[in-house]
Parts: sequence; C-alpha cells; structure tokens
Amino acid sequence: MKDGKEVVLVTGPPLNGRDEYIEEALKLADGGDIGYHHVFDYIKEAGKEKGVKITRKNVLDFAVSHQNLMNEIRDRAFMRVREEIDNSDKRIHVVSTPSLFRWGSGSVIGFTLSNLKLLMPGRVIIMLDDVLSVRRRIMRDREWFERFGSDPRNIKLTTLVMWREDAVNHVKTLVHELNGEGFNVRYILQFGIRHPPEVFVDLLLHEADKPLVYMSYPMTGHEGEYYHRVRDFYSKLSRHFTVLDPGALDDWWVVAEYDAQVNANPDVRSIRIKHLTDGEEIDEIEREDIEHATDILRRQLVERDFNLVDVSKAIAVYHYAEGVSAGVISEMAEAYRTLAAVYLYYPFERRPSPFMEFYGMQNPSRRTMFRDEDEMIRAMVEERDYWAKV
Repeated sequence: MKDGKEVVLVTGPPLNGRDEYIEEALKLADGGDIGYHHVFDYIKEAGKEKGVKITRKNVLDFAVSHQNLMNEIRDRAFMRVREEIDNSDKRIHVVSTPSLFRWGSGSVIGFTLSNLKLLMPGRVIIMLDDVLSVRRRIMRDREWFERFGSDPRNIKLTTLVMWREDAVNHVKTLVHELNGEGFNVRYILQFGIRHPPEVFVDLLLHEADKPLVYMSYPMTGHEGEYYHRVRDFYSKLSRHFTVLDPGALDDWWVVAEYDAQVNANPDVRSIRIKHLTDGEEIDEIEREDIEHATDILRRQLVERDFNLVDVSKAIAVYHYAEGVSAGVISEMAEAYRTLAAVYLYYPFERRPSPFMEFYGMQNPSRRTMFRDEDEMIRAMVEERDYWAKV
C-alpha cells in the first residue's frame, strides 16, 4: 500500500470472464472509492506511441513474434497505470490483466516481477471460470473460435486446464519473489466467477467489517441439493461475512459426470455433460481429452479449495447430509492447521466421527456442533472478534 491506496491485481487465464465480471461488480459499487485499470487499454496506447497497432486479434501473435518490443510496450503501459494511481484520489485500484498462457510456439506474459514491483499490489485475485464455460466462451467469440479452426473438437479441456495451471503458477512464483524482496502481498485468492458480484465488492471494500469465511459442504453425490439448501444458507451467511464458496467454480461437476458415465459404461468413447447451471445445453467431450483434463482438474480442485480455506478467518461447515464427507473433513483439518475458527452445522442424532467433532469445536465457545443453522450464524457473529487468525 502506498499513500493509503491499495492496488488489487485481478488476473488469471484468458477467456475466464474476468473483465466482464469486474465491470458488473463495479456497477454495484457505483464507482465509489474504486479505480479500474484495464491494462490492455494502456497497452494499445503505448503501442501507438511505438508505431504499433495492437488489437485484440493480433496481440497474441505479436507478443510471441516480437517479445522484446512487446516487453517495452507492456512496461510502458504499467508505468502509465502507476502514474494514474498516484494521481488519483480513490482508495482502491483494481488492475486487470491476464497472467500467463502458452500460445502456439511461445508464451504470452501478462506481467513480470518488475511490473509487480511498480504496482505494489496488496492482494492478488486470480479470477477463474469452469472449463466448460471457458470452452463455450471461445465458441461464442468469433476471433478466438477462428484461432481454434472454428471446430469445437479443437478446443481441448486439457489446453484450458493447462492455461489455468500456468496462470496460477506464474502468480505464485512472482508473488513469492516479490514478498521475498520486502513487499507485502497479503494473499493470493483463487476466486470463482460464480460468486455473486456483491461478494467481489465486499472483498474489495468491506473485508474489515465482513471478514472472509469459507463455506464447506458435501458436494460429490449431492449436486442437485446445491442450488436449494446450500444457496439459502449461503445467502444468510453473506449478510454478515464475505463468504467464499467452492461451488462458485463448477469443475467438480465435470469430474462427477465423468466418473458416473465411465462407471456405468467402461467402454464409453465420449462424455456428455449437462452444465450444472444450464441443463438445456450439453457438451460432448472425447473421453481421452477429459481423462487427461480430469487428472489435472482433481488436483486443481483440492489446491483451490485449500487456498480459499487458507485465506479465510473461519469456515462454516454446512453438513446437510448425514454421511461424512472426506472433502469436508479435509477442509476442517486445513482450517485447524491454519488457525481458522471452525463452526459445524450437523443436524442429525447420530454423532459424526470423532475427528469431525474435534475439528468442529475449534471455535471460541468450543461448541462441537450446531443443529440450528441460524443459531450457528449468530454464534459466528458474536464470536468473530475472538477468532485467532489475523
């Protein structure tokens, strides 16, 4: 933070809906105390000064073919962003740019360590959408679809999950180096764009008043219940906290559908997937592609959910199913490891496992579990000032 102004870098892989989401969220904030800087706009202007016309259509090939010139243009763009921030009276500045992804024979770099030193971000938010939505977004985008030969079969899920992998690893590496040189990036957050835009506004403006809380709940085998019981509880919890939801990134639906269809027919050649939020639209994915992608997706799911736990001050476990979820137990253990308070809603007569009970009492009142969800929320509100995690 410089001169009382915080820079929030919002980044991620391409075609994940980052800027559309930011713009929708900032409308809710009425501009307010937030400045928004879309780096590509500055790159186009810096390119003109170098005698180069950079467009959405040619920027990828230009960045790969003319790396040195692109580096100069990008550095100049970030200098302009920094100058605007310094001359602004706004308190929060959102800077949006892609991270890194491979294209053709090279890589397209969104920012370097020197760019981050100039920006001095206090937080980095990696904006992510599920791979099926990214695939559909490519097909709806004429310029991008042409890059894939205008053939959906060329848009491999494996490519999209590797775009995500490269983007996240680039951020982690540079932030690690940045903090090692004395800067202070408070956290990296992998943020699913299925979060309501209001949550993003709370994240930017109201984190002190509405601390980060991770909502943990059984997912595998309970997909239909997500949009009923879980969403209602999420809405109530969000009145008091900035609530991070693992279901805001729907890749677990891809994994569940793949497992179900392969178990039903081991010889199946393609996987037909109805999108969880749009059951009328079906994607048909080659089995080989989805198998390669699923191996990576399963690991990314775990790493992303643990990231959400790690940045949260508490987790609210909404265990609406009686059978114990391995994922929920793991998230409770991660919360315990990182000093987050744990609150457990478990409305059943039969006691859960002793491990769940142990983790469930890691809160100031040492209350093991709650059978009334509203009572649990009240306890969280009353005890939030006593949470150990800073």
